[in-house]
Amino acid sequence: MNAELWAAMLTGLWTGIITSVSPCPLATNIAALTYISKHSGSHRLAVLGHGLLYALGRALAYVVIGFLLVKSLLSAPSFSFFMQKYGGQALSPILVLAGMYMLDMFGRGFEGFNFFDLSKFKARAGWLSSLAMGALFALAFCPISAALYFGVIIPLAAAHSAPLALPLLYGLGTALPVIGIALALDFGLKKLSAVTGLAGKFEKYAKPATGWVFIAAGVYLGLKYIFEVI
Repeated sequence: MNAELWAAMLTGLWTGIITSVSPCPLATNIAALTYISKHSGSHRLAVLGHGLLYALGRALAYVVIGFLLVKSLLSAPSFSFFMQKYGGQALSPILVLAGMYMLDMFGRGFEGFNFFDLSKFKARAGWLSSLAMGALFALAFCPISAALYFGVIIPLAAAHSAPLALPLLYGLGTALPVIGIALALDFGLKKLSAVTGLAGKFEKYAKPATGWVFIAAGVYLGLKYIFEVI
C-alpha cells in the first residue's frame, strides 16, 4: 500500500470524525445516544453493542453508496483517464470550497446540501434497530456531511480506486463519538450531557483548523496542477 493511499485513508477517517461533531450530524449522534443509553444496565456492554451496531449501520450506508457511485464512474474509461490526468485539478476547487464551508464563509444559514432530515427518527425494535438507525441517519445528508462525502470522500475513493475502504473509514469516523460515549456509559459514566459537551469544544478548534488545512491543500493542488508554478 503506497503512501498516497495511506494518506487518503487517514483523510477519510479524519473527515468522518470532523463530520460527526458538526451541528446536524452531532444532533443525530446525540439522538442515537439518547436511544441506546436506555440499554445501560440491561446487561454487560449492552450500550457498547448498540453503539457498534449504530456505527456499522452508518458505515454500511456510506459503503453501499460509495461503491455504487465509484464503480459506475470507474467503469467508464474516460472518467478513469480524467481522474488520472485531471484529478489534482478537480480536487483543488473542491477542497477550497469544502474548507470555506467548514469556516462558515457561505454564511451560517447556508442550506445548499440539505437534502432531507431524518433527525427525528426513533427506533424501537431491539438490536437491529441500532443498525437501522445508523443507516438511516447516514442517509440524512446535512450540508456538511453531503459536502464532505460527495465533495471529498467520493473523489478520493475514485482517484485511488478504493470504493470500499474510504467510505467505510468515513462512516466509522462519523460514529466514533457514539462508540466512545457508549463505551464510557457501559463503564459507569452516566453524565451524558457533560460528555457530549466535549464534542462542542473539540469542534470549536478542530473544525476551523481542518477547514484551513483543506483550503491550503486546495491552493497547493491548484498552484501545482492548474497553474503549474510549483
